Amino acid sequence: MSHVRNQIRDRISEILTSGVTLVSGRVYPSRIYPLSEDNLPCVAVYTSSEESGLRTMGTVTIERQLLTSVDAVVRVSDSFDDDVDALCVQIEEAIAADFTLSGLVKDIVLSSTEIDFDSDAERPIGIARLTFACRYVTTVGNVETAR
Repeated sequence: MSHVRNQIRDRISEILTSGVTLVSGRVYPSRIYPLSEDNLPCVAVYTSSEESGLRTMGTVTIERQLLTSVDAVVRVSDSFDDDVDALCVQIEEAIAADFTLSGLVKDIVLSSTEIDFDSDAERPIGIARLTFACRYVTTVGNVETAR
């Protein structure tokens, strides 16, 4: 098995691969992804930070708050804002349809969205970064199983 963080990334990637039709399956479970013309639009899923705290009711567990980023990347055009928003709709609705990520998390909530563009790429790209807060619990000494 793998760390629950990895399982969360993988589950979000699976959800978005089937739920975000605008990217035709181009969902990458990593912050490193190909930005060629043929790979846009696409989505990248990665974790950025995690806070945790000890819970001692019953079994000693760790409650964790994981920030997971979902980058929606599109070509910059006159319809850039509309294109990004259309992707965001599909991303948010797909994740909301599996609010516990098949039991991996207690809940997943959109905590912020940042929209920007990068003119340094070969062809300008627009990026919407959706950050989701994932609350999950593990026991002390077993970080591969969500409780």
